[in-house]
Amino acid sequence: MDSKRTRFRSAAALFWLARATRAVSAIMHIAARKWHMHLEKRRVASVALHDFRTMNERELLDIGLTRVDVNRVAWGASDRCVS
Repeated sequence: MDSKRTRFRSAAALFWLARATRAVSAIMHIAARKWHMHLEKRRVASVALHDFRTMNERELLDIGLTRVDVNRVAWGASDRCVS
């Protein structure tokens, strides 16, 4: 609503403020979700790294990994080509 077209400029200002507040709220919600996903990925990677680091070389080879692969696999990367 344009504040120049109404007699109630204070009402128009409140509508503008509500719209701006809603936009900021949406941006904050998206940022919070991304932060939560980042923290969850770090938590999962931390658990996987701990499990891999407690394995010996033979156990890693049994599941097809070497020490070099541990960090990459714990963070979710794969050798497989996706086509």
